[in-house]
Amino acid sequence: MSEHPDWSDAGFETRAIHAGYEPDPSTGAVIPPIYATSTYKQDGVGGLRGGYEYSRSANPTRTALEGALAAVEGGTHGFAFASGLAAEDTLVRALCGPGQHAVIPDDAYGGTFRLFEKVEQVWGLVHSPAAVSDVDAVRAAIRPGETRLVWVETPTNPLLGIGDIEALAAVAHDAGALLVVDNTFASPYLQQPLALGADVVVHSTTKYVGG
Repeated sequence: MSEHPDWSDAGFETRAIHAGYEPDPSTGAVIPPIYATSTYKQDGVGGLRGGYEYSRSANPTRTALEGALAAVEGGTHGFAFASGLAAEDTLVRALCGPGQHAVIPDDAYGGTFRLFEKVEQVWGLVHSPAAVSDVDAVRAAIRPGETRLVWVETPTNPLLGIGDIEALAAVAHDAGALLVVDNTFASPYLQQPLALGADVVVHSTTKYVGG
């Protein structure tokens, strides 16, 4: 988990270019280098230097990416994973438990659908599909006392269905659920889900947010 400075007063372009990394104090380099090291020297047992011990848990390059993503989304924390589905699975398991319920788009990205259908359902998390463009359909799919997540793509992949994030956030929160928005297609340049009431934003960063 990475917590980052407040960039809310900076413009989007400034955040996209500068957030997450300060110039290297020894060389003045303004672009974060790629740290290929696997392990880091510790200043004594448990004495982490700069918070790093092993690249599996934290890496300065990844920290810079997490800071930039948090800043352009208007968030406070960022987490980077090896794949979008790794991020989704970690998020679901961190926020949900067996016996709980999620609402997902009825035209969800195939990988997301298979994650809920083939992995999370076996684990004990059940789900219901609903059209993200129909707020009433999403409301009807919620199971009071059981629904933990309302998962939205907007636009959806691949049919480009559009959801009203602010309205869906209200529906989710009224039911005691969290709203997760997959912002891959729109990117934070065009859409700011957190500002509209979403609780979490996820991306497949190899697509539009990566340029």
